Amino acid sequence: MNSFPAHIKEVKTNGAMSIVFVAMDSGEELVSVVIDTPESAPYLKSGNKVNVLFKETEVAVSTQKELNISIENRIAGNITHIEVGVLLSRLILETRIGEVIALISTMSVRQMGLVEKTNVMILVKLNEIILAP
Repeated sequence: MNSFPAHIKEVKTNGAMSIVFVAMDSGEELVSVVIDTPESAPYLKSGNKVNVLFKETEVAVSTQKELNISIENRIAGNITHIEVGVLLSRLILETRIGEVIALISTMSVRQMGLVEKTNVMILVKLNEIILAP
């Protein structure tokens, strides 16, 4: 599980759901959707510290910087290590928020020509970002 410290920057609520904007120590911002509100989950207040979590299998990787795609969380990175497996490959990426681990298909690694030192964009859907108080 990828885990990074952050603080809540803003919370927008509608009904029982909230979109939460978090700021990382590096200045990067990520977005999460939670089925909670500041009233039902008191930690959802601006300024509160949280841990941002997302699974290695929820990280998509692109070699294109500009994508017209509906994934809000995008972080530039550099592949520092690849462990190529038969079916899945483990990528270690250095980013401004810290080291991110991605688990993607080996077929994608080969099709994209990914090697160490490749600059990539990592993408994580907002519903895959977990916030832990």
